[in-house]
Amino acid sequence: MLKTKSGEAAALLQLPTNQRDRIAPVFHVGERPPATFVSRMATAWSGRRCFLDGAFNYNVTGGSGDFDRMFRSLGAAGVPVVPVIEVGAVAGYNRAAIAHVGRSGAGPGLMLKCTPSQLPGAAAYAQQLNQAPTNIDLLIDAGHIAEFDPVSFAGYVGHILQASVPGTPWRSVTLASSSAPKDFGQLGPGTTVVPRNDWLCWRNLPQGGAPIDFADFGISHRDLTEPPGMAMAGATVSVRYAIDDNWVMIKGRRTTGASGLPMGDQYRGHARTLVRRADFGGLPGCWADQRITTIANNPGTSAGGRPQWVEINANRHFALIVDRLP
Repeated sequence: MLKTKSGEAAALLQLPTNQRDRIAPVFHVGERPPATFVSRMATAWSGRRCFLDGAFNYNVTGGSGDFDRMFRSLGAAGVPVVPVIEVGAVAGYNRAAIAHVGRSGAGPGLMLKCTPSQLPGAAAYAQQLNQAPTNIDLLIDAGHIAEFDPVSFAGYVGHILQASVPGTPWRSVTLASSSAPKDFGQLGPGTTVVPRNDWLCWRNLPQGGAPIDFADFGISHRDLTEPPGMAMAGATVSVRYAIDDNWVMIKGRRTTGASGLPMGDQYRGHARTLVRRADFGGLPGCWADQRITTIANNPGTSAGGRPQWVEINANRHFALIVDRLP
């Protein structure tokens, strides 16, 4: 569950083929999709299926223009795209999305997104769309669950899944949720370990029945709104590094003001903090870990800026998830 940002595409590009084979990105069209996203995806994901959800952008812009253009551009660039229909989306967006079914080389079908409370009616909704369930990837979006006990929440969601999923031959069934903090504002300086409740919930789902695939929002919060420029100018230089069941969140300082420090110095310090941890690494061939190690140990290498560390953090997250999946 990703944003149409160049950093996410670059992070996917750095994964080996066997890891890319286990990922099906669901991209959400943001307020201002960057011009470089499609070309990055053409390099990273040529011939591989992805999903495109334009409901948020439709609500912001009042139309499907950005979604339509991105859908067509990805298909023309050799990236097969499947449209996402949302049970709770406005009718105008869903009409625009369903018009793209089968038009990008991805074959027939669509992704149907619903909440747990909407799940009991998903099969009837698919029938109204005149789409066979065998051509539908069902995505249950459980929302932001950072504040929930993951074991208890898994029992709640698992009960709904067991009551609603069996009996309908969906092409696939995926549980998505999010728990990544929106920013570092509530965290103290230095290192904080934050539980990845989305992963912990999925791991604690009751076993049996149809397989339920895993989805999260990567290293990002699910909020698709763009932070104002002033907020980014005053943001701390921070990183989030995925480990088993948790994120290692390292909060730095601003780059300006009396206590500010240069961005490169802070990122190099964060890299050194990470490589000293016992839980660093453990993924042979991980591009992100290699990059962090180089930044930590080679002062002559650029420490990078915010865009480069988005790529590093996201690549580590993707690689860890794929490695830990059954």
